[in-house]
Amino acid sequence: MISSLLVSLTLALDSLLAASSVANTSSVGIMVYDLDIDSCLYEKNARQTMRPASTQKLITGITALNELGDYYQYTTSVSYTGTIDTSYVFCLEDSTHQLRRGSLQGNLYITGVMDPKLDSEDLDILADEIYKMGIDTITGNLCGDATFMDDNKYGQGWCWDDDNPELCSLLFGRKEGLLQNFAKALRKADIVILGNVFEWSCPESAQWLTSCTHSLPEILEKVMKNSNNTYAETLLYHLGATKGKPSTAKKGIAVEEALLKTIYSQLSTDSNSSPRGGREGAPSHRFADGSGLSLYNYLSPEIEVAFLRYAYTHENIYTRLREALPIAGVDGTLEKRMKNTEAENNVRAKTGTLTGVISLAGYCTTKDGHNLAFSIIINGCLNADKARDLQDKICNMLCK
Repeated sequence: MISSLLVSLTLALDSLLAASSVANTSSVGIMVYDLDIDSCLYEKNARQTMRPASTQKLITGITALNELGDYYQYTTSVSYTGTIDTSYVFCLEDSTHQLRRGSLQGNLYITGVMDPKLDSEDLDILADEIYKMGIDTITGNLCGDATFMDDNKYGQGWCWDDDNPELCSLLFGRKEGLLQNFAKALRKADIVILGNVFEWSCPESAQWLTSCTHSLPEILEKVMKNSNNTYAETLLYHLGATKGKPSTAKKGIAVEEALLKTIYSQLSTDSNSSPRGGREGAPSHRFADGSGLSLYNYLSPEIEVAFLRYAYTHENIYTRLREALPIAGVDGTLEKRMKNTEAENNVRAKTGTLTGVISLAGYCTTKDGHNLAFSIIINGCLNADKARDLQDKICNMLCK
């Protein structure tokens, strides 16, 4: 029964590709894998080296969930050196002493960790907490610790004329600005800064005062649903930070490479994994950034499916990843695609778009309940709509 279905699917996909102007004029790589019977259902140029565009974010996201864990937090901390001198005033209304005024006799430090989710509300909360501690004056300086990452503001292989994010430790939105916006928040909370505002590393002797956190699932949702490049790059740098600070893209990529090696090592010992099951080792590839913006990223459909297979076999990773992926016809970058087809509200996948590159990789479920992982990468196609239409037809066929 399985073999007859396999033949039927192969014939149907081959026929679809043969009739497609996209497949006849562009490079198309496909791999479809049945996760329940642990077998490849279809492949075409599955090991071909191709540019992935934003499906590179799958490599980044899965590695982050594997290495950092879904309880990982981006923690922006505020610390101080010196002493906090506070005074109390007597409140006539209830005959109690209430903390009203005081000063920090020293420096205040905010240590950035490339948190792209930080906004004015977060900084207002930090400033209000400091004021409630009785501090309304900082006699020293306000310093921003920017030692989390190196000083490379842009990724390797990013086009100079593209709308690139700006990478830095003191991230606020898509640009550097955490320190300046924190200063504004402090002043808004009626806290006076007598010293200067500048970047300076926080000494180990500094004492923690307060902090703001955002969870990895919050970051991952923006990476997958909205394909946010800034968020993806910060994930890569947080991976790099596990190898020591300052973090670098190279350190983050080393963590991804280590996981890739582990995945293919596992596949090589699994005789049921096909085709090849990793026994030939990982196909030729190059990871250059976390978002897929780089023109130096190269991988293959097989590598993307290998990561998707690994995620599927680790429940904590798969659950978080599945929640974060766009749903066909429902939300994210797939909101307007595959509507009124079998794939609607079924396919959960990451999209990718660069000039000449249209990619799609993720999961879907067949009518008989089988869970599939797939990757469809199209390179050399300048008609993005036709490329997406081909991908959507393939997904609809898989769901049928």
